[in-house]
Amino acid sequence: MATARLAVGARVPCTTGTASVAVIAPQAGSGYPGALARRGRDSVAVTLGRSARPAAYRDVAPDEAYVDVIEYDGDLRRTVKKLRAAGVEAVMAASPVGVELAERIAWQLRLPGSGIPGSTLLRTDRGVQSGALAQAGITVPPGVRTARLAEALEWVANRSLSVYRLAPAALGVPVRPVNCRTPQGIAAVWPQIQEAAYRHSGNASLVLEERTEGRQYVVDSVTQLGPDGPQHAVTGIWTLLHSSTGLLDRTDLLHRHGLLARRLSLYVCRVLDTLGVASGPASCHLAFGPELGPVLLSASTVTHRSHADEAVWAITDCDPIDATLDGPLFAHRSSRIGPRIHVTRTYVDTQRRDGSRPAMLQDLAGLPTTACIDKDPNSFMSQNAALSAGGTWEVVLAHADSEAIEKDYSLIRDLTADLHREWHH
Repeated sequence: MATARLAVGARVPCTTGTASVAVIAPQAGSGYPGALARRGRDSVAVTLGRSARPAAYRDVAPDEAYVDVIEYDGDLRRTVKKLRAAGVEAVMAASPVGVELAERIAWQLRLPGSGIPGSTLLRTDRGVQSGALAQAGITVPPGVRTARLAEALEWVANRSLSVYRLAPAALGVPVRPVNCRTPQGIAAVWPQIQEAAYRHSGNASLVLEERTEGRQYVVDSVTQLGPDGPQHAVTGIWTLLHSSTGLLDRTDLLHRHGLLARRLSLYVCRVLDTLGVASGPASCHLAFGPELGPVLLSASTVTHRSHADEAVWAITDCDPIDATLDGPLFAHRSSRIGPRIHVTRTYVDTQRRDGSRPAMLQDLAGLPTTACIDKDPNSFMSQNAALSAGGTWEVVLAHADSEAIEKDYSLIRDLTADLHREWHH
């Protein structure tokens, strides 16, 4: 695997036996206290001060089992002093807006962080990532990062692209990128995307770029700090399949020993080097076309935990928390194991004004390969949310036989089609 040589000598690898973990900027229901408690660790929450907290963020729920909650008020020295007193031996960002503070705290505590403080935008901003990759000679789609619609339209006026992709610059904003074909189309959706971006991240910039053709993949990785610098290991490769409407339909875990997997892995390691990823779990969203090869769409530090995520990590034995707690041992093990079981994540739209068919949940849960059903898996609050009739459900299918998964997937699509037919009668 590729190795980055960065000036990170101020930090030392995290040792096993961590007694207390700092969880930075968690939202209510993030799931971190329970996940850490199951590993024999206490969790200390560090919340952002109200002036620095994006509008969409909520306070930490009072029923969550943090041993302490520290509010960061801008005084980094005082926050670090409190964490030292709490015996913190590992630091984890629990939301995208917590990545920067987590990196600064980790640096002060001489513990591994996702990257060097001051370069956080490389790991949290689509537009900054594209610029860094282009400067390093890595192919990226042409685009512009701006908070001004007029500047975006001026950039479009000098192009003759057939389809443009518009998305928040900040990663982790729960807004799907939108494909636009005309300046009028861009102007129509710009205000809604910008408002959501600012509300969830405090960053009003958007990225407008050429849509990259090709099949899409997500490559999961973990980075550990070694004697020669950060070392990256790919822990999972997923292929993304979209429906005719453009919405994500399913993601499938791929075997990691083919030529495609090797090419994607080598590319991702180069990307991680360029973005200054120094430690911890990361997830790269790529498009792969026969002419351009792999092209990065976004790369982010893994901070989210849903019920579906935890189910998949339990099946694949690749939980990002273990990457931080177990250090090099986790990276060594994860880089050598392949999928011992086939895993598919698929999505069911049950949205309806008066709810969905009551038996739907029972039907899904009764399928032989169903490992988990999660309501609204993109929500940070999904850990505490009860399944209800309506909304988007994520269904995790797992089995040693891929044909068993395909059979249940077909049944899920039949159930969904029946549900949709009921809506129109």
